[in-house]
Amino acid sequence: MINIPLLLVFIPVVAAIIIYIFKNRWMYFLAFAAQILVTVLAVAYTIHYWGDFESAMLFIGGWSEGDIGISLRNDPLSISFLFLSIFSWWMVLIYKFEPGKTDNTFLFFLMFLQGVFLGLLQTNDLFNLFVFLELTTIIVTILVAYQKVGSSIRAGVYYLLLNTAGVLAFLVGVILLYNVFGTINIEVIRNNMAGMGEYNIIQLAFVLMMAAVTVKAALFPVFTWLPKAHGVAQSAISALLSGMIVKAGIYLFIRLNQMFALAEFGYQDFFFAIGVMTAVTGAVFAMMQTNIKLLLAYSTLSQVGIIIIGLVSMETYHGGLLHVFNHALFKSLLFLGAGIIISVYRTKDITKIRGLWRSMPVVSLLMIAGMLAISGAPFFNGYVSKAFISTSLADSTVRYYTFLLINIGSTAAFIKLAQIFFGPKMLSYPMRHTAKMIPLFFIAAGCFALGNFYVPIFDRFFGVDLSDIRAFSLSAFFDYFVTLAAAFAIVWFWVRKDGRIVRELRKVHISFETANYMFVLYIVALGVVFVVW
Repeated sequence: MINIPLLLVFIPVVAAIIIYIFKNRWMYFLAFAAQILVTVLAVAYTIHYWGDFESAMLFIGGWSEGDIGISLRNDPLSISFLFLSIFSWWMVLIYKFEPGKTDNTFLFFLMFLQGVFLGLLQTNDLFNLFVFLELTTIIVTILVAYQKVGSSIRAGVYYLLLNTAGVLAFLVGVILLYNVFGTINIEVIRNNMAGMGEYNIIQLAFVLMMAAVTVKAALFPVFTWLPKAHGVAQSAISALLSGMIVKAGIYLFIRLNQMFALAEFGYQDFFFAIGVMTAVTGAVFAMMQTNIKLLLAYSTLSQVGIIIIGLVSMETYHGGLLHVFNHALFKSLLFLGAGIIISVYRTKDITKIRGLWRSMPVVSLLMIAGMLAISGAPFFNGYVSKAFISTSLADSTVRYYTFLLINIGSTAAFIKLAQIFFGPKMLSYPMRHTAKMIPLFFIAAGCFALGNFYVPIFDRFFGVDLSDIRAFSLSAFFDYFVTLAAAFAIVWFWVRKDGRIVRELRKVHISFETANYMFVLYIVALGVVFVVW
């Protein structure tokens, strides 16, 4: 039982290798078998060790705690992310499944990525965390560039180089910590962080490692790879990028703050500002887009900003954490739904997609569910986490109203997107896409379940009391309709007119050279805040 974490890493990897070697059209069923085995083992492991994960620490190669060897460790946070990732890969596998037709190379990279990602979630030593980060970067690059056209290759290289720069900064931070502590074990470093004499070196390590996490999480100002990657990647990969790969950065953001917490860094205000700038940038640029995938990509930035706003304070932490899981669900739903729409209409331009409700009523209903969830409608999961954050920010007038304005801005993008549902029927829905709607139903059901049964679910699995969050109240509906009205006004009086400002913002392009300058300046800003001051 204690070796299950290792199996969770190697089962998808071994399955991926077999799929690649034996290029058979039935290899998809091996992927399903591996996924079933991973799911069963994860459930058995969680049931067995729930409440006592400390006894499940796995040391590989005969090393002991405090040594430099490989170790795997789980806790409720990693287990939650682990199940979210397994669910996400299930949805993508089902979405991409076509009987009798298998792209073995794509499936190889998809399964290999899952094994690497599960390793990233469970590793307890910093060097292997670096290795998993680098492997994730390489595989995602291949999947982004998989269509082998000029735009996808450029986006893949852009993603690779910028994220590699971040990962190298992470490695330098690991080296600095090893020089101070003599170990790369995360728990040992965390327990010995207080009282260290080399305080400036620890701060510098924090700056470099957090800069890397900022790139991976696509935070302001180093978010530029995300819209480029989303714009050209397959919709299934976009769902994973937004639902899980970006969440790897969020997960590491949480882990690093846990590890460095005893050093008492005063980071809250700085990262609250970063969260606000990320959310505002994402909301503004999302409203400007006519490309459905770019609209969803910039919306991801907005939601990531909201997550960071929640995570930087103990009062709002659980709201931010809940929004991680909620966003993974409704954004995956929207990207997968967008993939069906694009394949049927043969365009990504929302000004050319009309009559979706008449042409594809079921897909429309599922897309509306995702839009309601992401905008924070009562009875859907997005409401719960947003209400938790806004309620917790009520003591600070500036932060509270800043959050409300961000929510209005992020909602406006989906008011604009809603135009695709109206108009005459343009085509008939091809039956070959019916199977692709199965994962959309599962994800929509998850959004609805977490929006209605959130009290027992989050109390049981996250230990969070959400009884004060009342979706069944007039105030909840009133607040939501005010948000909708304000968002509609922004779209009607500004965005809809497609004026010069809107057009110029839509055409904004940040070159790779500029992105690197921004990355260096960001490291300098972190250094000034956390080392100099």
